Amino acid sequence: MKLKIPGSENWFKQATKYGTVGLEMGVCVFLGILFGTYLDRHFHTSPWLTLIFTLFGLVAAFKSLFRLAKGIMREDQREQQENRKRDDSNT
Repeated sequence: MKLKIPGSENWFKQATKYGTVGLEMGVCVFLGILFGTYLDRHFHTSPWLTLIFTLFGLVAAFKSLFRLAKGIMREDQREQQENRKRDDSNT
């Protein structure tokens, strides 16, 4: 059974796209901590590699966030251009 709510497909796409941001950021940091802890145990360098790989995870998380923000800005620009074209063709 499909919902026939206007714009529901677009809403679902946006919810899944933006809803995964927090999960993606958490996974990046978690994997950095996990990998750094493993390497610290293996090389007996505690806590340095954990700190370094945690920072790598944070950088990866923010890179993902900025990539999403850049995509949102592109979508907004496309919508504005389409609206201008529609307005120009209506006049």
